[in-house]
Parts: sequence; structure tokens; C-alpha cells
Amino acid sequence: MGRIAALVLAFAAACAAPPEPRNTRFIVGGMVCHSCEEGICAAVRKLDGVEACTADHAAGTAEVRHDPARAPASAIADTITKLGYTAAPAAAPAAP
Repeated sequence: MGRIAALVLAFAAACAAPPEPRNTRFIVGGMVCHSCEEGICAAVRKLDGVEACTADHAAGTAEVRHDPARAPASAIADTITKLGYTAAPAAAPAAP
């Protein structure tokens, strides 16, 4: 009976719905122009699990739609900081 239970659990895990992507807003420091926005989003979009990115240099923000299991907010922030900007998730995630 233990073997059947293990198979049922494995099947249930395989059939589970994929995680819902979420939008996370980041506070980004150091952007001064449209090229900064494009460079940040180009780098962030290369991360596995990122679906979309928009950035606004005037507001100092970037919004990223991502699967948090594959592209956690910390990895996105690290990618942005490696480009020479400061980046941290805003206090509350944006609505999906």
C-alpha cells in the first residue's frame, strides 16, 4: 500500500497547476535615461522564469512579471545591481 500512495502523490504533484506568475515592483537607483531602462529589462528578461519587464527612469522603478519559484525577486535585484544600479523589491508586490 505504501507504494501505491507514493505513486498517487507523485501523480498529484505532476498534475499540479504551475505556479502563478506575479508582478514585483523594484525601486531602482541610478537610471538616468531610456537606454538605462532598456538595458535593465534586456538583462532581466534573460532570467529563466521572467515573462515581462518594464522600467521607468523618471520614477526609479522597474516592474517584472515572473515565476517566483524560478526567478525570485532576489535574483532579479542581483541582476540589476550587477549592471551598476541599486535595486530592491518595493515594500508590497504590485497586483498581478
